[in-house]
Amino acid sequence: MENKIQVLPEDLCNKIAAGEVVERPSSVVKELLENSLDAGAGDILIELEAGGKKLIRVSDNGSGMSRQDAFLSLERHATSKIRTDNDLFALSTLGFRGEALASIASVSRFHLKTCGNDEGLGQEIYAEGGLIKRAEEVGLPRGTVIEIRNLFFNLPARRKFLRKEQTELGHAADVVTKQALANPAVSFRLKHNDRILLDLRREKGVRERVAALLGRSLLKDLLEVEQQAGGDLQLNGLISQPQLTRSATSHIYTFINGRYIRDRVVQHAVMDGYRHLLMKGRYPVVILFLQIDPALVDVNVHPTKHEVRFREQTLVHDFIAQTLQQTLRPADWVSPSQATDKRSAEAFVAGNEMSVVDRFSQPKTVNEPPVDYAVPGAVSNLPSADLLASASGRLQPPASSPEAEQILLPVADQGGFFANLQILGQYHQSFLLCQDGDDLVLVDQHAAHERVGFEKLKKSYAGGTVASQSLLFPEILELDFRSAAALTDYRQELERLGFEMEPFGGKSFALKAIPQILPNRDAGQLLIDVALELERVGRTGQLQESIDDILILMACHGVIRANQALTPVECRALLRELDQVDFKTNCPHGRPVIQRLTLTEIERMFRR
Repeated sequence: MENKIQVLPEDLCNKIAAGEVVERPSSVVKELLENSLDAGAGDILIELEAGGKKLIRVSDNGSGMSRQDAFLSLERHATSKIRTDNDLFALSTLGFRGEALASIASVSRFHLKTCGNDEGLGQEIYAEGGLIKRAEEVGLPRGTVIEIRNLFFNLPARRKFLRKEQTELGHAADVVTKQALANPAVSFRLKHNDRILLDLRREKGVRERVAALLGRSLLKDLLEVEQQAGGDLQLNGLISQPQLTRSATSHIYTFINGRYIRDRVVQHAVMDGYRHLLMKGRYPVVILFLQIDPALVDVNVHPTKHEVRFREQTLVHDFIAQTLQQTLRPADWVSPSQATDKRSAEAFVAGNEMSVVDRFSQPKTVNEPPVDYAVPGAVSNLPSADLLASASGRLQPPASSPEAEQILLPVADQGGFFANLQILGQYHQSFLLCQDGDDLVLVDQHAAHERVGFEKLKKSYAGGTVASQSLLFPEILELDFRSAAALTDYRQELERLGFEMEPFGGKSFALKAIPQILPNRDAGQLLIDVALELERVGRTGQLQESIDDILILMACHGVIRANQALTPVECRALLRELDQVDFKTNCPHGRPVIQRLTLTEIERMFRR
């Protein structure tokens, strides 16, 4: 009887491994760059033809290899990075599996030149489809050159799945960009069809490398991040101010111990740090480097090593999210204490994606003239007073107060940036026109008061306990194994958040009470979502987002609206209130609160 189970031949095993490691030309570029960086290279040249489909050549001045190591590098699971199983949980190198070169060589015409000494005597190996055809000694300087021609030449079905030349080139260039961001002390050159696309010299820091790769104009809208938690966690890098966004996550670069990763927990933490600062569908520009004890993270969970697993993912998630929130909370970029380059008026008029809320020049002391408002029917009490009296209070004093005239004059010790703006008037009964030195500042009155109301409502809610409301009829939840396990594991945490439930046999639960602040509809589904999120990231993001959405709705309906006339006193009180809350540059929906035009920009508009 013929055996149904057979051992696969070596060449087929290599092709299967290549399918996991080598998806497209950019995968080859990634593996070769990681090897070069691990070899200590200071200069790396990447040459491509036809987007990498015809040729990929990576040259470096790293440590190189001896004759024996050169041959061993083409064997499966041969590596210089690990020796014992303990090494798998203390990795400090980018490559370690020992399968990249063997996999790449099995699906290409592979050419290796390497020299691991200063005598200039190196080795040259040529292989096709994983079979070595030629090997000889050659004269070479120290370093390695690996050339890959005709990728997937022996797998025509795989080759048909490759995209157009420019698409493949874009993926390869993205890989080079990520490695260059993580290694500013290394020079990178990228050539395509003999044309230089990137020529990055060695830089002293990531800020200079970001300027070279992503554009110097971004720098003025990037904030520096630097935070450490004990000796195991350290986070540094650059993050964008809320007004600098992109329509996709393509500009979120996160690195762990120098390795680029695309991890869901980390990305969730980044977006959590920007909660209620970005409009829906907008994403920040982020370049973050997390340093963590290698023993606390497992990078060996996927062949491409883009995904990782943290031993304490809750700790990592909260550390990243809270660090970003602390960086964004002060809104120091609104203050005119730091000078920066200004955008041109043409860019402003064109509605460029970049922000006009820049860092500004030093303020000048200006005495405000009397404010002449041409707004009929101004009100003395704001409509938010009844709803938000306990949370955010009234904007006082009323217009008839004898203190009104004093409030209109900015005094240095009266408050922060907004309180010291010179109020010029109200435009379209929706925007406050203010002057800051020589600059014109516009404040959206609805967005500003919405942020004030939301922050104070949230603070009031956080200061108390979560009140529950009993359901008239308990809701029976019939769950799958994973959801039931999540509810069981986090039952105590869920009850602390206001959910009351008890087992109802098997994988079923009886939901008896829910948080009072939540609507009754879909309460059961919300409970499951919260439990699964607690399992995934170990925190109450889903519940908090639901609560925040309700607080936003309350704040939105209870604050100053657009097309509402305000008295000078109310304008000044609103600006004072804005100084007292966090994240004051954006409303809870992510819309900007403030925009600025410099005198130079305005003069350019009038061709002066």
